[in-house]
Amino acid sequence: MKAVTMQDVADRAGVSPKTVSRVVNNEPRVSESTRKKIEKVIDELSFKPNKSAQSLAADRSLLIGLLYDNPSSTYVVDLQAGVLGVCNKFGYGLVIHPCENDSPELIQRLRELLVSSRMDGLVLTPPMTENQELLDFLVSSGTPYVLISPLDNSQSELSVSVDDSVITQQAIQSLIDFGHRRIGFITGLRKRSGSEMRLLGYQQALEKNNISYDESLIVQGNFTFGSGVLAAQELLRHENPPTAIFASNDYMAAGVMKAALQLRISIPHELSLCGFDDTPVAGYMSPGLTTIRHPLERLASHAGELLIRQLKKHTQPLEVETLKSELILRGSTGPVNNKTN
Repeated sequence: MKAVTMQDVADRAGVSPKTVSRVVNNEPRVSESTRKKIEKVIDELSFKPNKSAQSLAADRSLLIGLLYDNPSSTYVVDLQAGVLGVCNKFGYGLVIHPCENDSPELIQRLRELLVSSRMDGLVLTPPMTENQELLDFLVSSGTPYVLISPLDNSQSELSVSVDDSVITQQAIQSLIDFGHRRIGFITGLRKRSGSEMRLLGYQQALEKNNISYDESLIVQGNFTFGSGVLAAQELLRHENPPTAIFASNDYMAAGVMKAALQLRISIPHELSLCGFDDTPVAGYMSPGLTTIRHPLERLASHAGELLIRQLKKHTQPLEVETLKSELILRGSTGPVNNKTN
């Protein structure tokens, strides 16, 4: 069977191939009634745009890249789903590439990747968002990019983020409302936006409630289950241990639950526990984990669309939407047990 062409769609819809092209590429300057008529014909004829032809016509690869350096499979899947949805909308392909941010070969490998794939632009995730050498290279090579949750988001037109400090303050406030005053905090890797903003939210909640900040209740983690176990052991063996712990992601919170079980500390009767991200593991834990639902997929979607609209200069700019996280209360938090306080 002969493949359906753009000319076939144009003939059926009674418009020019250029107008069909504008609809396929989600470009402006097409009336809503014409757009709907063309979309109907596309569905009727099962027309599939030829990406190679589109790429040659645009003198672009119609590919963007998503770079990450994070061991969490859930994190990567959410990022991928968000950016991929936008790529499908605009007729772009997606290259997902893991990177080692600290590797001395990062720039060279990225240079080779850009040459071999001809990617039109990149979406960068932490910690690459803080890698100034990398950002300088992208600027010098003329590679457009958008950052997800950078530590410094002063260049708002090049980044998307959500204020983790606000929702963390809300989570700590919920623990304080339960009567907790000694609240342990397990940080993620420092010099990352999420880690720094969550710690800031913790400090702001304490200050707002006139609770003194105790440095000994802050323990460094690295977003892994194992680091959560070690951090919790340090906190729970403190001479005056906390009655609640906030972990900067769910995997570390799961580590806290494991350490509490080892030490025969009951959750939430003797220890309240809160995580961050609302990953599937939060619902599998027993009791269910109180956590913060982070709009990572929507952040990635916004980043991808911001990048593609940057590449398609004639396309209307992206309308700014305020993304918010949500506190999800489950069974791992409850009133302070004054017998253990």
